[in-house]
Amino acid sequence: MRYLKIAAVGVLALGMSSYAALGTMKAGVAYQGAEPDNGAYRPGMGLNGFVDADRAMGATAGGLGLRADYEHYRLEGDQATGSDLNEGGVALTGMVGPNLLRFQPKVGGHVGYSRLENNNYLDLGPDLSADLKFTPSVGLHALVTPSWFINQDRTDYFGTKLGLGVIWSIPGA
Repeated sequence: MRYLKIAAVGVLALGMSSYAALGTMKAGVAYQGAEPDNGAYRPGMGLNGFVDADRAMGATAGGLGLRADYEHYRLEGDQATGSDLNEGGVALTGMVGPNLLRFQPKVGGHVGYSRLENNNYLDLGPDLSADLKFTPSVGLHALVTPSWFINQDRTDYFGTKLGLGVIWSIPGA
């Protein structure tokens, strides 16, 4: 099963590289805070890394991307039972927004895989992002990701992640 996940990510990466042949490749890393749907845990802290392939389409720009993230949730207060939680995942994203030079707000969605301790989840939700470019290659990236985590044993939960970090762009990659 592990090799199937690695193969799926490889196929997605190849598809993104062919999609990006005439566009812009972006990569970034962000500090991320997350709010779980469980009052027994404090908001989580972690990292978010992503790769995007964008294309200009007239007055709009849009693209596909891969995002990976990790969060650590600490137990709230002096809870005698339980332990801290770790969550990690990977998602395919699709975003679209106005084709602006310096400030690029985008809206879209994601579908992916997430693992919280010993449980596997399907991760679905909308994405809102904004990039502020300081130079043609470097900028600031902000992301808001509400997520619905779906599990086969009906232990679904909701969470929201907020990220702030840096991006690097490579035009025409």
